[in-house]
Amino acid sequence: MSISIFILGLKGGIGKSRLSYELSKYISGKKFKKVLLIDNDSLSTLSNVLGHYGDGLLDGFDLRSSLKEIDGIFMLKLRNKVYLLDKSYDNERLEQLKSILSRNWDYIIVDNYVGILEENPIIRSVYEFSHTKIGIFISDDLSLDSTIRYSISWNQLDSKHVILINRVYDTANIIDKTILDLILNQNLTNYVNGLNVIGTDKADIS
Repeated sequence: MSISIFILGLKGGIGKSRLSYELSKYISGKKFKKVLLIDNDSLSTLSNVLGHYGDGLLDGFDLRSSLKEIDGIFMLKLRNKVYLLDKSYDNERLEQLKSILSRNWDYIIVDNYVGILEENPIIRSVYEFSHTKIGIFISDDLSLDSTIRYSISWNQLDSKHVILINRVYDTANIIDKTILDLILNQNLTNYVNGLNVIGTDKADIS
């Protein structure tokens, strides 16, 4: 069973995919853990940026094409075709996904498309193989209230954290700070109604 981290949000272009990758690199490289990074973004942005041009698991059955090792991280690409977003969860494909999830991963990190719901079959499949489930919700000032309401709808996570992006930032710089170690180690205790809101303004985390 794995520790699963779900990168979530209600806005595109806010840094979810980059945070997913940098967090995966950090855990794999500095903590020497076996990491599966799942590209569950509707546009497969992360796969394309990292040069993973194979078929997605949901639009092709060849695992050699959809699961690749990149920079010491195992990346699973789920789709090439946006129109398959909610139309391709047949049992055969989900069973193939579960066969990958059942491997001995220390961490599973899932970069998700905007506004995905907890009932999504991909999310539910990852839940089956998780002993700890962490949600990191990315927001800016304009979408903070909506993001908090969105996070409340995810009621089966073991912990929830909203990272508030206050200005243009470097995700790698955030990774080097203690705040993500605290999230990973579940040492943040100042929760309000089960939610922890974290500002990423450099003045706040330096």
